[in-house]
Amino acid sequence: MKAVRVEQELEFPCAGSAVYGHFNPLQVVAKLSPPPTEGTHDLYELGDLSGKYGTLEGAFTRKGFYNDTNLPLFGHTSIMGRSVVIHKAEDNFRWFCGNIVWGYAPSEARQVSAIASFHHPLGYAWGYIRMRQLIYHDGSFGETFIEVSLRHPGPNNRNVTRGHNWSVYVNPVSVDASVKFYQSRCVAGGYRWNPYLIHLAQPNAVEFYDKECTPEFPLRCEVGDLSGRLGTIDMGDKKQVFVDSNLPLDGEHSAMRRSIVIHNERGRVERYACANIEPDDDIIKWAIIKKTPRFSPITFMNTIREVLGSPEWFLQMDLSTVTESEDAECVSFLVHFMGPKARELEQDFTRLLSGAVIHEPTIRMLGVPLDEKRKTKVPYKSCGGFDEAIQLSQDRSNSWWKVFSSSSSKGRVQVSAFSVVVSAFLTLLFLWLRLS
Repeated sequence: MKAVRVEQELEFPCAGSAVYGHFNPLQVVAKLSPPPTEGTHDLYELGDLSGKYGTLEGAFTRKGFYNDTNLPLFGHTSIMGRSVVIHKAEDNFRWFCGNIVWGYAPSEARQVSAIASFHHPLGYAWGYIRMRQLIYHDGSFGETFIEVSLRHPGPNNRNVTRGHNWSVYVNPVSVDASVKFYQSRCVAGGYRWNPYLIHLAQPNAVEFYDKECTPEFPLRCEVGDLSGRLGTIDMGDKKQVFVDSNLPLDGEHSAMRRSIVIHNERGRVERYACANIEPDDDIIKWAIIKKTPRFSPITFMNTIREVLGSPEWFLQMDLSTVTESEDAECVSFLVHFMGPKARELEQDFTRLLSGAVIHEPTIRMLGVPLDEKRKTKVPYKSCGGFDEAIQLSQDRSNSWWKVFSSSSSKGRVQVSAFSVVVSAFLTLLFLWLRLS
């Protein structure tokens, strides 16, 4: 069991660089663990399932039921939102992998997803913070699972900064997200969100609040104080997954439509970067593309994202579904359209593959001028549909009315458009004479 979920658009989604090592929140030293199945659960890393229950070596099938006292589905050490990897016996090669998700009936609950997307071209962070929560029909709600994937802007920026406090602020932000000076950056967000009026009796007793608000006592924190409940975050390093017991995404006190503010490194208070919390839809669609010379699915997706102005976490393909047609003329795969503009992305994606020109990107940032040199169309087309160019070239040598011809199984019958018009005219004339 690994620390984070599996990404869809990776050539090697199960690699250590993608899902990392065993989930080990209790910091168990693996070298000191006993051989497989010889120790109690607490002696192994929390995610070391083969250590607890043995390997799958030599088994064609394996079915078993186990009672694990150290594999929680809730709390800050929950395995939800993480992944399971099956290794090969040879060289411990990572073979298959999949995500751990909720199992629930639609009659009982629904999932609410939100995202704070840091994709402003002039902003100070690049990435996203994704949130998911189950809302039950009786009004109760489960914990919120948060995935943080942030780095510094620039394709070659490898800087790593640590100890960033992060908070939910009461209002959404706008163009102030890209202001150069700290004093004016993210000011539209207002102040830290505190709907339950925590600690207002002594608002200036900062040391007392910091002592009371801890991961062990999350309800003593303001709802917007994410770092107080969950700890600080890093930028430019590995993804992080958190479980929050007090961050509602629905209802009267919802974090939706507010903003997340990332503060400066090493616990400093300056507002460093910010983004709005918006609904995170996920529309899944099959794409069937006519292959071009040296066609690459990754290049295809990068080209599409460039035209639509979409970051990679809003528009992704599932590489495991890539299939080539028997005649090697077409390739098909699943595409995920995500984020608050998932529907618009799906519509513009379809238009692009129909040969349309997209004059403005689907994802636009307020205050950022439109690049006049940006691409407005792509050299790709859908496969298997009506090809107008071929049809028109075949019809040029024929009479114009043959376009309207049809065939039956008992023989070929051609009906000209002219005869249809004449027949309709005579019918109308006959009815007019009868009525008059």
